[in-house]
Amino acid sequence: MTHDQTHDPTHDQKHDLTNDRTYDLTDAPDIVTLFRQQVAARPDAEALAYLADPADLDGGVRRWSYARLEQEARIRAVRLRAALPPGSRVLLLHPTGLEFAAALFGCLYAGMIAVPAPLPGGHRHHRRRLAAIARDSGAAAVLTTADQRTEVVEWAAELPGEPMAVIAGDLPEPDAGDLLAAAAPDGWRPVPVDRSTVAVLQYTSGSTGDPKGVVLRHDHILFNAAVGSPPLDFTGQVGGWLPLYHDMGLFTQIVWPLLLGGRSVLMAPIAFIRRPAQWLRMIDAFGVGLSFAPNFAFDLCTRKVREQDLAGLDLSRWRVAGCGSEPIDARVLAAFAERFAPAGLDPHAVTACYGMAETSVYVSVGRPGPLRSHPVDLEALARGEFTPAAGGGATREIVACGRPDASYDTLIVDPETREVLPGGRLGEIWLRGRSVSSGYWGRDDNADVFDAATADGRRGFLRTGDLGVFSGGELYVHGRLKDLIIVHGRNVYPQDIEYELRAQHPELGRTGVVFAGPGADPGAPDASVVVTHEVVGIPADRLPALAAEIRHTVGREFGIAVATVALVKPGTVLRTTSGKVRRSAMRDLFREGRLVSLHQD
Repeated sequence: MTHDQTHDPTHDQKHDLTNDRTYDLTDAPDIVTLFRQQVAARPDAEALAYLADPADLDGGVRRWSYARLEQEARIRAVRLRAALPPGSRVLLLHPTGLEFAAALFGCLYAGMIAVPAPLPGGHRHHRRRLAAIARDSGAAAVLTTADQRTEVVEWAAELPGEPMAVIAGDLPEPDAGDLLAAAAPDGWRPVPVDRSTVAVLQYTSGSTGDPKGVVLRHDHILFNAAVGSPPLDFTGQVGGWLPLYHDMGLFTQIVWPLLLGGRSVLMAPIAFIRRPAQWLRMIDAFGVGLSFAPNFAFDLCTRKVREQDLAGLDLSRWRVAGCGSEPIDARVLAAFAERFAPAGLDPHAVTACYGMAETSVYVSVGRPGPLRSHPVDLEALARGEFTPAAGGGATREIVACGRPDASYDTLIVDPETREVLPGGRLGEIWLRGRSVSSGYWGRDDNADVFDAATADGRRGFLRTGDLGVFSGGELYVHGRLKDLIIVHGRNVYPQDIEYELRAQHPELGRTGVVFAGPGADPGAPDASVVVTHEVVGIPADRLPALAAEIRHTVGREFGIAVATVALVKPGTVLRTTSGKVRRSAMRDLFREGRLVSLHQD
């Protein structure tokens, strides 16, 4: 058998599948069994397509069938089993593409724990973060591609201790000889796993502190897909550019489509960043019905896609344009829907989602129909009240993320007293349910986060760290508890200041962060703030006046002192791998004197 031949997926089905039994997401014994069932049912159907060249939607596409994907997964599983015992943690360091899916399923076929992570890259902080993931997970090996092997080996050599094995999962095509024969897919045999087996360590975005590995078992993933796929109408063609090591990309673009027998179309994140129109062309060309992205992506498309790019574009088959993973701006989604309505986009397709790695990704999605948002009085919001805007006071438009799935017990809780709050009161979102992880890998403080108890004695809740409120039965999410700034006993939310500054000063760039000033913690009373904002194309002699205007706006609208205004070049504001601004990291840069500014007042 050569590397490119299609393997018969039923060859050893008798080892662990009952021939006449079919499973769904609810009752499948494990992920591997369900995926093998999909392979047996549709071996020649296309599982994945990758736009190697997004500008060439015909010749620049690589495609794998279900049978080919399983063949590649088996090859990797055999190689892993030859090197490591079941249960080993394996770092998956891959660019976006078909090989990532093969590596993921290869780990599961080998009974090992997949640890998806970004490639090392050249930036020091990226390499340090990856080293922290390797150390925290106790990874025994790295699975990568032949093209990335040199980069990965160089990074691995920087790690202390024993050298880490680096395995290139895609075997060399010419002269493979004995190496290829040793890893032939026929050599794979099923490994005992069940729904309680750990499948993935999903490392958090790392917006603060060291990255933490969320423990996801087969049951977490299968159950969350079972409750999340119906409300998202998760059928047919799926696609997108999200990083596959991030939870939203991993599950919505790889795991869910393949377990449901669908097809996913992938493109690299950098291709989207360089030419946002390529994402929309992909959706049109492949008839993609579901594609998800963070808020900034919808904004980028609205601003950067040119009129000539709209010519001939048909987005009428895009049923769910889901926005999540970072704070959602109602203005951005409304502008996106309006901008692409001439291309056939149904404005009702644009919807807000809420989820996180700790819940295996899905918690809620906005109801079908128009996007629901409410203008809220900022003064009332500072008191923790979700009060409709009235009169001429400052307001903030907050988007509804729908009703959390019924499988969750969802509470809004006062983070200090742990009292459960009624509807209309803002507090920390607490969740309990079968989709929720049991904890972070190797941590001894998991009970604080994953087994929290309310004041009335209910326990077993995940403290999400997100602030939210129930109104009309729907969940509205409004920032992170750790970012909250308390001024004269009032709660001030940094995203509200950032929102207002961009609204009143259009010459500012699209990205800025506000954090507690020098010597003050976010939760300390009477804190001042630092405003850091990117600026584009503004003359140097205009910057001092702009900084003074920013001070005046913050004081007038929020009654808060500004310690410093730092105007910086585009790209200065740090983001997580999912696009969220890293407020704590930016505060550290500022306090350590390492923030490079064009103008600092």
